[in-house]
Amino acid sequence: MDSRAGLAATPGALPYYVAFSQLLGLTVVAMTGAWLGLYRGGIAWEGALQFNVHPLSMVIGLIFLQGDALLVYRVFRNETKRTTKVLHGLLHVFALVIALVGVVAVFDYHRKKGYADLYSLHSWCGLLVLVLYFLQGQVQ
Repeated sequence: MDSRAGLAATPGALPYYVAFSQLLGLTVVAMTGAWLGLYRGGIAWEGALQFNVHPLSMVIGLIFLQGDALLVYRVFRNETKRTTKVLHGLLHVFALVIALVGVVAVFDYHRKKGYADLYSLHSWCGLLVLVLYFLQGQVQ
């Protein structure tokens, strides 16, 4: 019998999958930043560029950081459970905070311009995703 039977087996290709996922995630963040910088004028908290904070925040928070939070238990299999839980939780909290910054930016932009809030299916689905994401952390 194998002496490592009690340890969780790590697939040999896992480091390559993780590296690929990180590269892909950083590429998406960089492409979003480049798109906002080159074609949408950049980002700023005041003025017309405030709206551009939203897509960058959503990509960083809900795509990149949330994906990293999900990978923690696979990547750090040899660490203590407490360590992985803390890292997992911190990444989810950072993802939620950054996503909230993006939502606040949109609502503030709409308020300053006099636009109606929650007028599209995109906004309602996005708000539902954010509420469910927050509630998921409260249930555990």
